[in-house]
Amino acid sequence: MVKHSMGKKEQFPEEYQKLRDQLAQTGYICTGSITTVYRKCGKPYCFCAKDKKAVHGPYNVWTRKGKGKTVTRNVTNAQAELCRESIHNLRQLEGIIEKMKEWTARYIEKQK
Repeated sequence: MVKHSMGKKEQFPEEYQKLRDQLAQTGYICTGSITTVYRKCGKPYCFCAKDKKAVHGPYNVWTRKGKGKTVTRNVTNAQAELCRESIHNLRQLEGIIEKMKEWTARYIEKQK
């Protein structure tokens, strides 16, 4: 990583420093989505096979990309909530980074 020297003590605009602080406060992050599904099990003797409207569930399903492939996992309610929070954190982080890029571009353009 290359750091540009801004003098003896590095000074950032207050707004930029707030963004850096927000980055430091970011919790867990992850990609993907959580969906709730209901399914038929496929067993011929199960109640869901006898009743067209009957299904099992709800199940929480986490879908994401991993090593170029789609990864799908059933997760507990607690895991689903952690995933939702982590996905939300990632979106916030991406927004913070975009704002930091804008501030950096302004800083670079002001340099002589």
